Amino acid sequence: MGIFSKIFNIDTKSSNRIILTILGIKIKFFRPGYKNQASEFINYQGDITQIPKATGGLRKVQLANLKMLCIFDKLCKENGIEYWLDYGNLLGAVRHKGFIPWDDDVDLSLMRKDGEKLYNLFKDGIPGYEDLYLEYNNNGRNKCLLKLKHKKLCNIALDLFMMDLYYKKTTPEEKEALNKLIRYLYNRPIDKITRPFYLGNPKRILNRMAKTYEKYIMKGNIANPTTEPSVVCYLDYPHSHIHRVYDWEDIYPLKEIEYEGLKFPCPNNSEKILELVYGNYMKLRGDCYPRHASSQPNPETEKTLNEFISDLADKM
Repeated sequence: MGIFSKIFNIDTKSSNRIILTILGIKIKFFRPGYKNQASEFINYQGDITQIPKATGGLRKVQLANLKMLCIFDKLCKENGIEYWLDYGNLLGAVRHKGFIPWDDDVDLSLMRKDGEKLYNLFKDGIPGYEDLYLEYNNNGRNKCLLKLKHKKLCNIALDLFMMDLYYKKTTPEEKEALNKLIRYLYNRPIDKITRPFYLGNPKRILNRMAKTYEKYIMKGNIANPTTEPSVVCYLDYPHSHIHRVYDWEDIYPLKEIEYEGLKFPCPNNSEKILELVYGNYMKLRGDCYPRHASSQPNPETEKTLNEFISDLADKM
């Protein structure tokens, strides 16, 4: 990737959007049909929890992601790694007991130490799971998250958001101040200017974020989990959500929640987490469309999907 492509790029390979990137800033144009699809959900008149499940190609994508989640869950249990459903998938679990009908990926959270442990676990590959790999990914933007991906299914992935411990419990006033500081640190002018030179280099992004976190957030203090400090979703991913600081007791101890007829870990207080992230999470938002995968996979992709989810056929 040349320096020019880091500064200016047009992506026409996205399944639902054409993406223009200028200096790290993305401008997205929807392909025909997606806005109409979103409007159909927004205008749904029945009980929001009873919206029918996805069908066809999109459902197959969901089932492939579900199988990835089952494999991930198994590996985490075998290796003493804690994680939990988060964001759209936590919302889907609480509101729909499974995937949001138009969702097409999986969002999970875990503490940074567990993320690093997981990364090292996958570094040389895991016998029996040769088609799966874990990478630090920034999607061509000034962000970095772990992604568990499938070599033959490019739009199937688990997004793993790493959380950090703060050095103490926080009051409501301290949370508000910390949330503002985090938003400022992500949007600093110097970072926007240098952003194109970090694209495609997740390690540099991680190192820069770690230094910023230690200097401006921790300020030389040491996190001690035995004191049950606040949990911080920091700069690794530039969420638009206002709240990035959570009370320990809202996350821990982890519970289990039903998701597509199975059980997966969730925060101790899922409803509060969802309120902080989405506000009224029982109200539909405007982004009711698949974000990553096409609802009509091409024949070759669909064949691979069918093979991958063959043992989940009873869920279709």
